[in-house]
Amino acid sequence: MTRPPLPRPGLVKAGPGPLVRRRNLELVAAEDGPVRAMVEAADIVSEGMPLAEGDGVVYYGSTSVLLLARSRGGTLPDPDLAQMAALLACDPHLRLRALRIARREACTRVQGELGPLRAEIDVRASTAGVVVLVDVVAVVHASAASGASR
Repeated sequence: MTRPPLPRPGLVKAGPGPLVRRRNLELVAAEDGPVRAMVEAADIVSEGMPLAEGDGVVYYGSTSVLLLARSRGGTLPDPDLAQMAALLACDPHLRLRALRIARREACTRVQGELGPLRAEIDVRASTAGVVVLVDVVAVVHASAASGASR
């Protein structure tokens, strides 16, 4: 049984686009030393595993990097956690450090080499501090995949 084709929108003449577009973008770069110290003192929790898909193996994982608040023995002021999380979310250096940690954690779990990594990074405040969540997906190279299945 064939269905009739769905109706398509009619032809419409495109109007002129806007003459000028404006975009405001806020970039934040925290001082490297304090950010490095916070990341080095962070609590890191990872989970994930390689799964067979089609002809290959794909790693799916998640890494949580907790930058501690002062009340937990860290360096971030407790009352300003939400504001600090919003500012640190805009810092490309912090995001890159968290991504490198997540990649290192993923490589440890597959015991080999990963292909290009796709990641989503989310920075948010929690009761313990600022949490950087990194979800990763990567194809596992064949040599690593055979070693991981042993």
